[in-house]
Amino acid sequence: MPGGREARIEGTWAGVRLAGVSLAGKETWFHVPSMNLLLDVGRCPTEAVAVPDLFLSHAHLDHAAGVAYWCSQRRLGRVAGGVVRTEPSTVPAWRELLSLHAALEGVTYDARVEPIAPGESVLLRKDLSVGAFAVSHRVPALGFVAQEVRHRLRAAWRGKPQAEIRQAIASGEEVSEAVSIPILAYSGDTAPDFFRLAPEAARRARVLLLECSFLEPGHRGRAAEWGHLHLDDVAEHADLLENEVVLLTHLTLRTRPDEIRRLVSSRLPARLASRAVPFLPG
Repeated sequence: MPGGREARIEGTWAGVRLAGVSLAGKETWFHVPSMNLLLDVGRCPTEAVAVPDLFLSHAHLDHAAGVAYWCSQRRLGRVAGGVVRTEPSTVPAWRELLSLHAALEGVTYDARVEPIAPGESVLLRKDLSVGAFAVSHRVPALGFVAQEVRHRLRAAWRGKPQAEIRQAIASGEEVSEAVSIPILAYSGDTAPDFFRLAPEAARRARVLLLECSFLEPGHRGRAAEWGHLHLDDVAEHADLLENEVVLLTHLTLRTRPDEIRRLVSSRLPARLASRAVPFLPG
């Protein structure tokens, strides 16, 4: 199963519909149709081309090989704009790389690369924001949290007559406040520091896409050495994860799918095993 169409998974978890591929060292991307965004791009599947917002966790090619192709295909399809948001220190290299690709093609890409630092967020719609948080990997990397943004009356205005509220709004007074509800979090590739670095919103989002590259007993040291999570790391920090569903991603091809499912159900505490779903076909 080398990645591509045969490895693509689509489904709905805790009310969040998404499609994607996530195989360690091969390819990772996620498309969230209701939010019209991409989390990483892998080799750039066809469905990614029309999506205007790409949040890139890091530059390893199993997550990022398709960035130039995404830019090129958007130009070819006359799809205006497009923004890649990624870790600030990598932005100059990405801009240079895409400039070289465009020059080799003899064209100009309309898509652009912009930095997003840990703690920053972008309002994609009036009801949707995506924020970045730090993770620890072998190269500069980020995780992301998509949050629904709702507006409610400030406490001081609740219960007041509508006429009084309308008058305050007309005079320019701010009577409402934004409330963010975490819907989907994505760890990208990360070492066990994830459990220390991830914000509460990531650990409380309805769905968490959590990498789990290593599962076999005895491989925990290798996981840490290469900046990845082992299933035992997840088990050890189970109490921190309040998500309705934890989708375990970036799984290895070295272990059979049925064995992966057995390990997840047997090695995770029951309180997490019931909510943990290996992101695998079938």
